[in-house]
Amino acid sequence: MAYVIAALMAGLSFVLNRLFLRYIGPVTVISLGPVAEEASKTLFAYYLGAEIVLVHAVFGAIEAVYDWQQGNRDSFIAPILSLAGHSFFGAATMGVLYVTGSIWLALAVGVFLHLAYNVTMVRLIP
Repeated sequence: MAYVIAALMAGLSFVLNRLFLRYIGPVTVISLGPVAEEASKTLFAYYLGAEIVLVHAVFGAIEAVYDWQQGNRDSFIAPILSLAGHSFFGAATMGVLYVTGSIWLALAVGVFLHLAYNVTMVRLIP
């Protein structure tokens, strides 16, 4: 189930991010994009009983392949960061869920981490 959710959410994320970029602009990288990704991955996994960390990790792997295809194929930095980042967001989300029992607080932490990560990347990459 986790693999199916991750694949579907990767597809949904791709479509939503394209629409956000087209109609709202680049600011979506540090606003709506991460919120939509984290909400869809986490909530679908939670309510369908799939492993949240696995969904996030597989999503990261799919994004890593996309990043590799789109960028310099000799560089694995972006793909590794995609896989590591999404795995970390999932682990943090699951950790907060485990400690607090609140899916909404866990989701908020995942969204915050993803937003902070994207802001950092935007500032580091000219």
